[in-house]
Amino acid sequence: MRSPVLSPRQFEWTLVAFSATLAAHLLWLPIWLSATLIAILLARWLQRRAYARAWPAWIKFPLLLLVLALVVAAFANSASRQAGPTAALIGLSTLKLIESERRRDGLLILTVALFLVTVLFLFNDGLGVTLYMVIPTLLIFLALNEVSAPPGTRGGLAAELGSLGREFLLMMAVVLPLTVFLFLSLPRLSEPLWGTRDNQRLARTGLSQEMTPGSITELIGDDTPVMRVSFPERQPPKNALYWRGPVLWQFDGVTWRSNNLSNRGQTQGRLRGPQRGAPGDLHYQVTMEPSDRNWLYALDLASGFPADSSRTIEGIVERDRPVTTLYSFEAWAALDTALPLLAAPALQRRYGLDLPPDRNPRTAALGRSWRAAIGDDPIALAQRAMTYIRSENFGYSLSPPPLVGAHRMDEFLFETRLGFCEHYAAAFVVLMRSAGVPARVVTGYLGGTYNRVGEYWIVRNSDAHAWTEILVEGRGWIRADPTAAIAPERVDQSGSAFAGQTLGDDIEWLRSLRERADAARAWWNNTIVRFDSLRQQAFFADMGIDPSDWRHLAAWMGGGLALIGLLTALVFYLQRRRGPKDPALRLYRGFLKDLARRGVSAAPNEGASDLARRATQSLPVLADPIRGLVTAYEAARYGVPDAAALTRLQQALAEFRKANRRAGKAGASPS
Repeated sequence: MRSPVLSPRQFEWTLVAFSATLAAHLLWLPIWLSATLIAILLARWLQRRAYARAWPAWIKFPLLLLVLALVVAAFANSASRQAGPTAALIGLSTLKLIESERRRDGLLILTVALFLVTVLFLFNDGLGVTLYMVIPTLLIFLALNEVSAPPGTRGGLAAELGSLGREFLLMMAVVLPLTVFLFLSLPRLSEPLWGTRDNQRLARTGLSQEMTPGSITELIGDDTPVMRVSFPERQPPKNALYWRGPVLWQFDGVTWRSNNLSNRGQTQGRLRGPQRGAPGDLHYQVTMEPSDRNWLYALDLASGFPADSSRTIEGIVERDRPVTTLYSFEAWAALDTALPLLAAPALQRRYGLDLPPDRNPRTAALGRSWRAAIGDDPIALAQRAMTYIRSENFGYSLSPPPLVGAHRMDEFLFETRLGFCEHYAAAFVVLMRSAGVPARVVTGYLGGTYNRVGEYWIVRNSDAHAWTEILVEGRGWIRADPTAAIAPERVDQSGSAFAGQTLGDDIEWLRSLRERADAARAWWNNTIVRFDSLRQQAFFADMGIDPSDWRHLAAWMGGGLALIGLLTALVFYLQRRRGPKDPALRLYRGFLKDLARRGVSAAPNEGASDLARRATQSLPVLADPIRGLVTAYEAARYGVPDAAALTRLQQALAEFRKANRRAGKAGASPS
C-alpha cells in the first residue's frame, strides 16, 4: 500500500521546519555549500507551488555530485571528525526534499531534522543557539502533527496553532521536569563520548607561538570572548591586567617564534600545581573559552594555579591537556614581581641576546651607541629606548605601512615610524639585544571590559597585545611595554575601545543591554555547560544525598520518577477530557484515518457524501461499507439525537474495518 501524497500545506510545513533547522547549521557550514543548499530549497519551493511533482533524475544526479563535491572540498583535510559527515547528511537531506512527494518522505525529513537539532550542539552549545533551537524543534513537531494527520482533518492555521499551543503547554508540564531530573541525575563524563567537541571557534584566529608584523593587528576586529575573570576580594588597576601567553625568543628578521624552553619534556624550573598564592597576592577566578591550546592566560607573576597545570621556566601557566571545553580555574598573582631566573640561566641569557646576522645594521648601531654612552645598566638602557620612542615622532596605528625589506626593524625605526604593539615590541627587543641586554617578546592580552551586571572582566581577542621583558641581574625578567611610551591610552583601554570599535558604548541603555546579554551567557556557561561531575557531586551533597549509598540513590530516583509519572498521568487525563465531545465526529475521524492509509485523503472542506463518492471510485471493493458508514454518520451527526443512531455508526465503522482488513489480505488494489 503506497503512502498518501503530501498536500501542499503538509509539504510547506515540512520545508519550513527543515529550513529553520538548516539555518542554525549555516553558522559553521562553508558559505558556498550554504548558498547551494539555500538555492536548492528556494527552487524546490517555487517549483512545488507551480506544480506538485518530483524533480527528474537528470537534475537530481548532477545536484548530488555538486553537493558531495562541495562537502569533500570543504572537509577533506579537516581535523574535525563530525563536521564532514554532518555536512554530508545535511546536503543529502536537502536533496531528499526535491523528491519528497509522499507522507513517508515528509516523516523521514522531519526525523532527520530532529537529529540535526541534536547534532548542532556538537558544534555550539551557547545560550543564543540553545534558545534559537527551540524554534525549529517546535516547528518540527508542528510539521509532524500536520503530516501525520489526514488532509482535510485539520482546521485553519489559527485554530490549529491554538490547539497545539495548549498541547505544547501540557507536554512541557512533563518534559521540563523530566529534563531537569535527567540533567541532574545522569552521570557526568569528563570528556564527551565522541571525543573533543567541534565548534565554530576552530576557524577563529587567536594567539599562537609565532608573531609577524600585523598578526596581532588582525585580532583587533575580533570580539570573540577569550575568558571572563572575576576578582572576589579586590579589583586590581586596569593597567596591571597583563594576561601572559606565549613567550617568543627567536627572530629571523621577519617572524618571532617560541623555542624549546617550555616544551612538555622541559622540567627545569617548572613548578607543578596545585599552587596557592601567598597572603597579599591577588586572587581571581577565570572561565576560559575553548582555545585548543595548553596555555592558561594568567597575570604575572603567577603564584597560584590549578592542579592539572604547571608554571614553566618562562612564567607561562600550561595545562596538561588542551582547553577544548569551557574551563574554570582559580589563580593568584604576585603583581609587580619580576620572574626569577630559576633554571638554565646561561641558556636564557644566550637566547635573550640572539639576533640574526647581517640584519638591521642601523638598529644594531643605535643600540651599541646607547651601551657605549650609558653603560651596562639594563634599566637605564630600557628608559633610553622608551625616551627615543616618545620623542622621535613615532606613531601608533592599526594600519601601518607594510614592512617588506630585508632590514625590517631599520625600516620601521628610521623610515615608516608607524606601527602597532607588535612592531614596537619587536623593535624594542632588537634594540635591547643590540645594547647587550637580554630581552624577549611576550604575547597575551591586555586589560578587558568590565561587566557591571555580572561584576567580571571579559577579555576578548581584540585585547591581544605584545610587550617585552628584559633581564636584570639579581632580580629576573622585568616587564617593559613600549606601547606605554607611544600610546599610554591603550594601557588603560580595551583593545576595541582604543580602536574605536565600541559602537553604542556611549549609549547607556545599549551598553546595559549588552552587559546583561553577556551576563546571561556567563550564567549559562557556569550553570549549564560546566555542570560536570564535581558540580554534580556538590549538588547531591547539598541535597543530603550520597550517590554511593544505594538507598539514597533509590530514594532520589524513585521520588523523581514517581513525580514525573504523576504529571504524565495528569496530562493524559486532561488530554482525554479535551477530546472531541461529539462521539459521531470522533468515530468519523477514525474512518478518515483508515481511508488515508488506503491512499484516499479528504480534501479541505470536503463533505462526507462527496468524499464517499470519490472513495467508492478509488476503492470499489469497499464501496458498500463506505456508503453504509457515511449514511450512518450523517444520521448520527445531523439527525435527531438518538443512541441507536450512534450504535449503528459504530457497527458501520466496525463493518468497514472488517472489510478493509479482508481487502488488504486479499491484496486488493486501492484503485
